[in-house]
Amino acid sequence: MLLKPVIEQNGNAIEGVLYTPNGEGPFPTVILTHGFTGNYTYITGNIAKELAKAGFAAYAFNLRNPDTRSMLNTSVLTEAATLDTVIDQIKALDCVDPEQVFLLGESQGGFVSAYVAARREDIHALVLYYPAFVLQDDAKERNPDWDEPGHVFQDDPSFGVSAIYARDALSFDIYEVITNYHRDVLIVHGDRDTVVPLTYSERAVSVYDHAELKIIHGSGHGFYSGEPFRISTQYAKDFLTSHIQ
Repeated sequence: MLLKPVIEQNGNAIEGVLYTPNGEGPFPTVILTHGFTGNYTYITGNIAKELAKAGFAAYAFNLRNPDTRSMLNTSVLTEAATLDTVIDQIKALDCVDPEQVFLLGESQGGFVSAYVAARREDIHALVLYYPAFVLQDDAKERNPDWDEPGHVFQDDPSFGVSAIYARDALSFDIYEVITNYHRDVLIVHGDRDTVVPLTYSERAVSVYDHAELKIIHGSGHGFYSGEPFRISTQYAKDFLTSHIQ
């Protein structure tokens, strides 16, 4: 079943879709967060459909205004605030089991999901597709003097972001933050990813208390179709199903 629950943040509607399996519920629920410049109609929406077939309610949503898709005034922290809002309101739906809420994030959405999960107590388990833990190093390369006293971050038109993007990205260390998440984590990453090198996920696995890394050989950044999509989706379904209470 396809639903479009009303989710709002600061009076603005968040665009998203909730796929549910047949039956009454409440269902274990997965909230899926897309990557940089993405939207829910692509990979996260396709994963959500498959998860619903496996017995989960699955909500895929847009982090940004659907009319503009603009990254201006957007950062990992503004996206984290949006995800927090989504979690709180999705948990209140009758068809959702609030004790079994999972997060699945891809690329920058994986970074944001990892950040949010580490700062909450109610995320049952976590799935990360090629999480963009590289973005802090990327921000440092674009701002070589970022840690100098009085450094002022500038807009970056070539990257399509404003100063807030780098400023917020460099306001914490993601590898320190994720040590606060103590439940199970599945990371799925391609060994030919040139956007987020595999080494960033390998480091994350060493930092988490309970994390498993699945490598999709021959895949780059994005499991959009074909075997990478099929294999990664099966990994996610198997992992999530094993954590249903």
